[in-house]
Amino acid sequence: MPTINPFIFFCATAIVLGANNTSFINGISAVNDDKETGADTPSCIECHMAVIFFRSIYEQNNTRDLLIEIATFICKYFVQEESLICYGLATQFREEILYVVKELFLQPDVICSMFMEDCGSPKIDSSWNITLPAKRPGQEYPTYPTIRQDNLRILHITDLHLDSKYAPGSEASCTSELCCHVTSDTNGSTITQPSGYYGTIGKCDIPYWTVENMLQNIQKLGKIDYILVGGDYESHMDWSYTRKGHLETIRNLSTILHNYFNDTPIYWTLGNHEGVPIDSFAPHYIPDKYRPQWLYNELLQLQKPLLDKKSVESVKYHGSYAVQLQHGLKLISLNSAYCDTSNFWLYINQTDPDGILSWLVMELEKAELNGQYVHILSHIPPGNDECLESWARNYYKIIARFSKTIKAQYFGHIHVDSFTVFYENMNDDSSRPISVLYASPSVTTFKYLNPAFRIYEIQPGMNYRVVNFHTYFLNLTEAELNTTTKPVWKLLYSAKEDYGLDDLSPTSWDRLINKIIYEKATYDKFIR
Repeated sequence: MPTINPFIFFCATAIVLGANNTSFINGISAVNDDKETGADTPSCIECHMAVIFFRSIYEQNNTRDLLIEIATFICKYFVQEESLICYGLATQFREEILYVVKELFLQPDVICSMFMEDCGSPKIDSSWNITLPAKRPGQEYPTYPTIRQDNLRILHITDLHLDSKYAPGSEASCTSELCCHVTSDTNGSTITQPSGYYGTIGKCDIPYWTVENMLQNIQKLGKIDYILVGGDYESHMDWSYTRKGHLETIRNLSTILHNYFNDTPIYWTLGNHEGVPIDSFAPHYIPDKYRPQWLYNELLQLQKPLLDKKSVESVKYHGSYAVQLQHGLKLISLNSAYCDTSNFWLYINQTDPDGILSWLVMELEKAELNGQYVHILSHIPPGNDECLESWARNYYKIIARFSKTIKAQYFGHIHVDSFTVFYENMNDDSSRPISVLYASPSVTTFKYLNPAFRIYEIQPGMNYRVVNFHTYFLNLTEAELNTTTKPVWKLLYSAKEDYGLDDLSPTSWDRLINKIIYEKATYDKFIR
């Protein structure tokens, strides 16, 4: 969850840079006033001239040098953020925004096609469709031999947002984007709301020692077969992100996890906060220097012992991979940065960037042909307003096509507990329910949350379906009242028992949706 959308205030900057020039304004006005269309119309010609003129202004060195100052001013006085935050974001995004503006908004054919029909070639295409293989009506899946009587137990922790600068006793009620730091907007005045030791329900992230306490509690809950780490490891100090700092955070978290679960396989996916700058994941149509190869290389080091040769290459190329979990079960870790609405590189070309969804289709088709089941681990849920509509729509089509193969979807990002039912017809929720996407609650408290994690139970052998899950949380209010003992993470609810589900099939979740809508008691239980 980004604190500020840098693309918005940089676009505003571009407008400011051109706004003082009457020729530019008149050109755009002519575009809006003239209703004729076509490349030879006066309005189209004037639009092209206006963009060319604006480009000449933009390309002057003094204009480029003023970009950071102007962007900082806009951020501070219009987005109303602190100077330090604004300057940090402006500095981080300068080169990226300049590149995107030049590629996209300074090409007459591109920008004029946005204002009128038949006046250039639009570069932004949100209507693309993924190619899917034909369904195999007779496809059969084997029943894999049950090698154990008890269920597989999968730990899912997501959105940790580890804060190395978290300071117990510091100001928790500040005006900054992130509080609970020594310098959290106190200006020498009395602290009005001291931050807690293990965390604070407010605009704060989580300290390392709380994560360790969480893992100590998880150890007491029985055997964990494998761990899914769902992305967003860095704090919400977006304006101060560095590659070095991100690598330190990821490596620290990896060390902590292995300290407590040394013999347990751990599978990672990437969140939007892993980008430096935030949300910045440049596809391969962007020059090398902007691409996050440093991050993909780090992900490879985390996962390499568990990957085959093809998966090694896919991690290096787009930060995604497929791996065998059990006989007949495959995990696909999917990099959702390719759908991130704040990943402004995607506005140059949204059509299946780096072929990520085509790769997903290929992996699912291989699993289908081999009679395997698949679980998907990712970060930003499709359908969320921070995922591009075109990407989400195509992802939905993929789930519908391979619904018999896909038995679980694990997501995060939104920080709150959520589930989404997929239907055979994405435009008709009265059609047959075919799949369920689970979004686990966050470990971080940002914003105004108790930290939480989830353990899924998977039926081994049959079809590796989710048969139950248990969500645990840390009551920070209780933890602060009892400082003599280490806090205990408690069971918040078990899905099957607390919601009265027959099973965790898509049909059961669809029925629950109707109960939430029409039964107050169920509604109250769901939103508690």
